[in-house]
Amino acid sequence: MAAKNFEHYFLHFPEMYREKNFLKFWENAISDLKKVNIKPEFHPNNKKTTDTFNVYSVHYTGFQKSQADGELLMPVNAAKPRVIIHLHDYNHRMKYRQDSLDNRFAHFFLTLRGHSNLPTRDEKEPASPGYMTENIMDIERYYVTAVYLDAYRVVEMLRLNQELDCSIIGIIGKGLGAASALFTAAYSKRICALVLETPSFCHLNLSQNLSTGDAANEINNLIIKKGGKKKLIKTNLSYFDGINLSDMIKCPVLVTVGLKDTISPPECIFALFNHLKTEKTVEVYPEEGNSAGGNVQMKKSMAWMAGKLSSI
Repeated sequence: MAAKNFEHYFLHFPEMYREKNFLKFWENAISDLKKVNIKPEFHPNNKKTTDTFNVYSVHYTGFQKSQADGELLMPVNAAKPRVIIHLHDYNHRMKYRQDSLDNRFAHFFLTLRGHSNLPTRDEKEPASPGYMTENIMDIERYYVTAVYLDAYRVVEMLRLNQELDCSIIGIIGKGLGAASALFTAAYSKRICALVLETPSFCHLNLSQNLSTGDAANEINNLIIKKGGKKKLIKTNLSYFDGINLSDMIKCPVLVTVGLKDTISPPECIFALFNHLKTEKTVEVYPEEGNSAGGNVQMKKSMAWMAGKLSSI
């Protein structure tokens, strides 16, 4: 049965379904974003600085002139390092250990908007913040529009730091962070390697029916309350579906998937993977869910990323 399902996933190739103004919408959104001064701030964080990395708290102006935040880790013994951007999943705070990071590179960890002050998750009853339905009826102001554009703007923000080599950049994203990384790679020629860890927001027509994750549940609960708006919501979500960005990806891509994942369904991840028209690799974990390899895969992903960035 597992072999049969595995073959099914690799043959899963749903059609792209862009709205007529899909490309124009994103071109206009990025054009408007570029009119706003980034105003980056890099503040030393001595509490987190170690013998390996100097750590900086970072703030910059993101979508609709709101503040975006993150942390920059600069390797102590590397002059003008290249950068790897890390984007965490929805309703999960960014966690990392410095000893798991390649100290030949600088690492920037973006905090997705609204996640700076999330309460600590109760493992029995995890809180769902409700951001996924914020302005969902208006894609110009939708929460995910903001998340995607904040992530895209990281590239331009980092370019203003003269201590970094931003000619070649890698991105590692998880879940919604992976979807944001995909968007950034689609619109920035500086992204030269991309890791998508159990990406969400791909093949939304199916994943909204299958996913048990917080993001899908928030949207589905709204659809139940506002049944008359279902078509509008589904149309608006199409602007964020990774399938509709897939043909714009030119850099090498590594994708991870767990065949027992109920948050980022494997059918949907393979739908994205199969649409990619670039050098691509998939790491499959038949007996795992959304963790899909955990720390072991994280080390493999980091090694893959380092190899790609070092070879250019």
